[in-house]
Amino acid sequence: LQHDLYPEISGRFSKLGWNEIEIEPDVWDWTIFDSDLTTRLEGDLQVMYKVYVKDLCPDWLYTTGGVPKVVETDANGLTTGFSPYYLSPNYNFYFKRMITKVREHVEQYPPEIRNKIIAVQACFGNTGDYINYKGTVPSQYCIKSAQFDSLFYDYSTYFYNEYKNTSPRITLISNPGNQGKDQALWLLQNCPGSWLKTGTLGKGY
Repeated sequence: LQHDLYPEISGRFSKLGWNEIEIEPDVWDWTIFDSDLTTRLEGDLQVMYKVYVKDLCPDWLYTTGGVPKVVETDANGLTTGFSPYYLSPNYNFYFKRMITKVREHVEQYPPEIRNKIIAVQACFGNTGDYINYKGTVPSQYCIKSAQFDSLFYDYSTYFYNEYKNTSPRITLISNPGNQGKDQALWLLQNCPGSWLKTGTLGKGY
């Protein structure tokens, strides 16, 4: 990116999968994370980052971590993807530990890197979107809308509390559902000073 040709660009987004940093339970490899993030600082730009989950969760979560792997299918019964079982207490523990570990790691960067990191997006689904399944899942793993909302509020609060005292401030970016008026209003009330993505407006624009 040549900044002199695109002066309206002031920053970049770094995005990686959880499986690229926690290679075994509580065993962390920051090589890819550090390289991806620092590369995006080139040209003296600022950077925001996010860690994808869902099908980018580490395999050990299912093999030894005790989290059920939920297969998603389409209307024809064909497999379209998979998710962790979001109501699993083990998933709740590992996911929150990952949020904390990433924040602690970023806080250890030298000032010339750390001071250019301005925001983190809270990712709960398969991209940076609202937490849910993408397709039909077995009945024992079905989660009601109200339960997904509760998870969204719980995880959003955890993210917010992890980053609210960072200095310089790393601002939380949240992405409520496209029709998520209640979620957006909740975020404004309970995560003051954070940023909201307006996905539908942005895509339309």
